[in-house]
Amino acid sequence: MKRSIPVISTLLFILLASSSTAIDFKSADTFSLPCDQTTSNELWLQARTITFAGQAGDDCFLLADSISQVSTAAISTIRLPGTFRADLWAAGETIEFNGSVTHHARLAAMKTLLVAGRIGGNLMALAPTITLATNALVCGSALLAGQDIILNGNIVGNTRIYGATVTLAGQFEGDLSITASDINVMPGTRIAGNLVYRMDHDLVLDSRVEVGGKMIKAEHLQPETPPATSANLLLQLGLLCGAILTGLVFISLMPGIVALSVHKLGESPWRCILFGFVAFALIPMTAFFLIFTLVGIPLSATLVLADLILMYLGKIVVGLHVGHLIIRRKTPIPPSLLFPVMSLGLLLLYTVSSLPFPVGITFWFMITLAGMGSLVGAMMDRRIPVMISYPPGSQDKPPPLPGMPPGAV
Repeated sequence: MKRSIPVISTLLFILLASSSTAIDFKSADTFSLPCDQTTSNELWLQARTITFAGQAGDDCFLLADSISQVSTAAISTIRLPGTFRADLWAAGETIEFNGSVTHHARLAAMKTLLVAGRIGGNLMALAPTITLATNALVCGSALLAGQDIILNGNIVGNTRIYGATVTLAGQFEGDLSITASDINVMPGTRIAGNLVYRMDHDLVLDSRVEVGGKMIKAEHLQPETPPATSANLLLQLGLLCGAILTGLVFISLMPGIVALSVHKLGESPWRCILFGFVAFALIPMTAFFLIFTLVGIPLSATLVLADLILMYLGKIVVGLHVGHLIIRRKTPIPPSLLFPVMSLGLLLLYTVSSLPFPVGITFWFMITLAGMGSLVGAMMDRRIPVMISYPPGSQDKPPPLPGMPPGAV
């Protein structure tokens, strides 16, 4: 399979065509910047493994993925011992940051995230496992979301944490807000401001834990679900029918994109979610910056419209994939079954997303990311698949996609 160009390259092309700011785009299997080298321009980088030990004079957008690797055991890793004098964006399977960032850092990992350096601004971190080492310093505020979160460092600003298990053993100079199933506060922890927590049981602190403000147990946010009136049911039914009709038009106009999107979603759903997260974060940010340039205003409006279209069409791709899983069909879906399969999948998606907060909104957000990521990956792929109708009783296997070896499914 030829190397697929990720969504980040598309955004780069748009910026190059509309802005005079110097931007460097690099795409490689392995990227390493030694400690004695410096990048002066804004850097957009995609590679399987990234080691950045030098200095960055402008913003850095780093994406580590193993999409070009035959072996699924390859781990996309980002190691950041260097110096970043502007903002830092990074997404990969594992991230190790022990350098320094002058402004803000936004880090997303699919497995583990280690922060052991200095961040001059705010920190936004998303990963199943997040660790803030003892020598880590965040001079601004911090927003952390994950499964297991361990904080041993120092955070100067306010801190918000969303996780399953949270362990505190560091210094927090501002207010601390935690929403978790289990909270462990180790002896020696210092919280200068208020401690607000949301947990099923009461939090008991050791006498060696210092809290400068108040400790408040807040209730879990559980807004009342409006009753399922006939008007609400008709509204949901209308939205579902609209999605089905839009899906039929989308499939008719772009069957190759739909087929490849469903294939990519079934092949690697987590990779699609990662790509969707990058698109979900970078497209609005790019559109925002383009507003401040006179020539970039029309392009900014186009990007916003394209982002909304991707978000809406993404659920159609996910609906097709879910319907295909339900009927357990191993062969490609013939055109005669596209309508019932898509309708079944969308019905299930709409039903689950209507569950009470936070289950419904979380499920819908994951659907949006997965659908956006699969569409972006399909549009950037060089293969052009087509949907083929097979005569009844035919036992022939479908031909391979262009660029695939004979016999490949």
